Amino acid sequence: MPTAAEVSELQIYSGYEVKDVEALRAFATEKVVKNADHYLDGFGVKTLYECVPFFPPASLNVQRVALPVPDDGYHAEAIEYIAVTDNVRRHAKDRYCAVELGAGWGPWIGLAGVLAKKRKVKDIVLVGVEASPERYALMGKHMVANDLRPAGVTTEDATQTVNFGVFSSKGTIRTRLFNGAIWTSDGVVYFPETEKTDMGAAASETGADYRGPEIPQRAVPSRTLPTLLGDLGPVDLIHIDIQGSEADLLAHDIDWVTKNVRALLIGTHTRSIEGRLIDLLFAHGWELHREKPCRVAWTHPAPIQVRTTHDGSQYWLNPALA
Repeated sequence: MPTAAEVSELQIYSGYEVKDVEALRAFATEKVVKNADHYLDGFGVKTLYECVPFFPPASLNVQRVALPVPDDGYHAEAIEYIAVTDNVRRHAKDRYCAVELGAGWGPWIGLAGVLAKKRKVKDIVLVGVEASPERYALMGKHMVANDLRPAGVTTEDATQTVNFGVFSSKGTIRTRLFNGAIWTSDGVVYFPETEKTDMGAAASETGADYRGPEIPQRAVPSRTLPTLLGDLGPVDLIHIDIQGSEADLLAHDIDWVTKNVRALLIGTHTRSIEGRLIDLLFAHGWELHREKPCRVAWTHPAPIQVRTTHDGSQYWLNPALA
């Protein structure tokens, strides 16, 4: 059996390069602190254990959350951290705007906001979208815990119709958190009523869960990308992880996305979705900067979208807005 050092790089698909790890290390300069109710990672992000109920605190790997390579030990692989920090390095100057769709507790707008704040960016805009009301509440707590949003009820909380110009403000930071689904139409879709530990739930127009079992559904408001984000100006990064609708969403509004968005970090859930994204984004001038394909159990007796054992990631750059 060959050692790790002896295995050819042609047999390892990490999704990143050695230079990416060194660039990541430049951002991960904080001491990891493990407390009774939260931990601080190497980037200085505070994560309440309450916000990650699927993860037992006793399992926290201090070394992995100090520098998340090859992953952070519980949530995401290095490619996502590398993409967010690379985007902050490129674009967090006088103004920085990051969006997370299918946000859960908002880990990526949290990371982007903390790093932009460290760089003393004068105008920081963070937008999070989550259809589960339970996880939406956790996203608000995560933003407050990291001093990215004021505590308590704000005007933005009471304006879930997403009126343009409505935010919660904390110093130079503005947030817009939407308890609903990003979709190809403004209206209503359906979202499973599952436990907040279920990070694989997806919205649908029919109320049928892609994983098969009959699960009660709740109606949730839906908004298109231009409706939700059209008043922001240039968006530096959109992180999209909506459990299988990524290609449909981007295809519907690709002209708006190409005109307004500098980078996309997309969680992928099937190989066919990865191919559709590649066809779509290359055709509109985008550059696939880094990728990590899905891992799939091809012989598993289930619908094709359920055979994915590990989600993939694609990090796209828009040369038109570089």
